[in-house]
Amino acid sequence: MTIYRIGIIGAGAIGQLIFQQISTSKPRLSQRLLVQLISREPESVPQTLRFTDINQQQQHEVVDVLGVHSPEIAKLDVIIVCVKAYQVEALINELLPNLAPNCHIILLHNGMGPHIHLAQKLLAYPQMGLSLATTSQGALRSAKWHIAHTGIGQTIIGHYSGITLKQPLKNILLKAIPNASWHDQILSALWQKLVINCAINPLTAFYQCRNGQLANDEYKAEIKQIIAECINVAAADNVELEMLACHELVYKVIALTSNNLSSMYQDIYHQRQTEIDYISGYIVARGRHHQIAVKANNINLERIKSLEAQISH
Repeated sequence: MTIYRIGIIGAGAIGQLIFQQISTSKPRLSQRLLVQLISREPESVPQTLRFTDINQQQQHEVVDVLGVHSPEIAKLDVIIVCVKAYQVEALINELLPNLAPNCHIILLHNGMGPHIHLAQKLLAYPQMGLSLATTSQGALRSAKWHIAHTGIGQTIIGHYSGITLKQPLKNILLKAIPNASWHDQILSALWQKLVINCAINPLTAFYQCRNGQLANDEYKAEIKQIIAECINVAAADNVELEMLACHELVYKVIALTSNNLSSMYQDIYHQRQTEIDYISGYIVARGRHHQIAVKANNINLERIKSLEAQISH
């Protein structure tokens, strides 16, 4: 019997949700699946995880949440990284020496940017591979170890660099995570998600509103300019996006999540660091690289940076 070991690092809402979904899935009879949740604490500790599923059914279980220095990490076949974009680089630097030489890394976070530096770093690890993922599933953490599955969404995974994910592990993930699919053009999918984030997150955080308010006429010109700038920068990065399709997608998400408070709104409200550098900031950085003007995204970057500066004081 083949044993596959999957680790999920980052015990936030999405990390705990992905852990629940994979750990409760049923592998093939010829396979055994060991799924472990890893926190950013140094040592391993038992925790009671509480989970409210999409049908409001509650369950709980005691699991050993591994610390980043746990020897079990060296046995993982794949590790799914579910932390904030600004935490990825430092975390990977700490983890890499402890991972198996052929461990596959999957990044699952908002925004873009960390994949570029990580792919460069992994050139020194020729047996490793890097995949990228994005999810529109909803999860809410009501306490540190209690999360609720609040929205059914799609999860997309695709190869980025190095050794490709083994087919059995790919099959396990696609079966375990609801509405998951493999996407050969993963950067195109991530850019579409980035356009949505650029159009919604900073505006809701700045105007302090729910997503649905952005459907009002007063925001139309701003949203249109944000999308146009994203498409121009994507094209310079050899990713083709269509204006009408992106426009429709942004407003579809605004409608579907009309009552939601965006993650950036919540970060500002709770006085936490945001991921603006990896959302609007990524567009600004790539725009500067290609000498493309991105005025609307730069305004959003400066607005959120200003709000963050008020928090830090």
